[in-house]
Amino acid sequence: MQDFRNKVAVVTGAASGMGRAFAERFAREGMKVVLADIEQPALDQAVAELCAQQYDVIGVRTNVIQLSDVEDLARRTLEAFGKVHLVCNNAGVEGYLDGALWEATDRDWDWTFGVNFWGVVNGVRTFLPIMLAQDPDEGYMVNTASATALVRGSNMYGITKHAVRALSETLYGQLKQRGARVGISVLCPGVVNTRLFDGERNRPSELRPPDSSHAGERPSDAIRRAWFERAAQSNSPDQVAEMLLAAIREERFYVYTDHEWDDRVKAFCSDILNGSNPVLQASLTAPAART
Repeated sequence: MQDFRNKVAVVTGAASGMGRAFAERFAREGMKVVLADIEQPALDQAVAELCAQQYDVIGVRTNVIQLSDVEDLARRTLEAFGKVHLVCNNAGVEGYLDGALWEATDRDWDWTFGVNFWGVVNGVRTFLPIMLAQDPDEGYMVNTASATALVRGSNMYGITKHAVRALSETLYGQLKQRGARVGISVLCPGVVNTRLFDGERNRPSELRPPDSSHAGERPSDAIRRAWFERAAQSNSPDQVAEMLLAAIREERFYVYTDHEWDDRVKAFCSDILNGSNPVLQASLTAPAART
């Protein structure tokens, strides 16, 4: 996709972080943008800020876990703008970080996979058929994974991102085999200065652990504080938005934001090729900042 002007973009997780930056960057290119997010006040604020800049945008509250919500998002998009050309399945949460996987509850699995993986699947199932039916118009889809999708799995979040990468690779092959005029990229950002690790604020009550109201610090609280401190030194969402726009123009499938994870990617591939036992690392921490 080269020409963005007057085309229509849909971005999930668009009230803050990378999604908010994507929405504004697309709007600056002359696109009509639909912002989708589960957090209504933040969504309303984001839409108001973009409208104040005279951008053509609307907001649709969307829980990407629910297929019916994503289908309603598509319906509202078509009612407002008639078509859809670019879809960013970007909504994500940090998920379960409180212990070993076998200690996680059904609600932990449902929340983490519901947003990070099934949210992408719901976006694919809903929007790809629409874009394919618009031929000869060009279309494009971006699925947000993570640098954790390219290294050894270490937590539930990383597992979901491996799944998003594999889903996207499969879709890429199938779209190419059919000669479709719809492209796709998988975005694999490293650490970005967002509120990802404050995702619990949007966790639905029915997916919260029964004892979530108990006082005291949880094991994941220290992990989240460390990630926030690391994120403050990292790429901004605006920088990632610029990288993504360039990648869409170049139709690059794998989209990276930095090279801090290179050693881990190489070690992961080497272990697979050599049949080596994994070298255990501090699995829930970000790579150290390079100076």
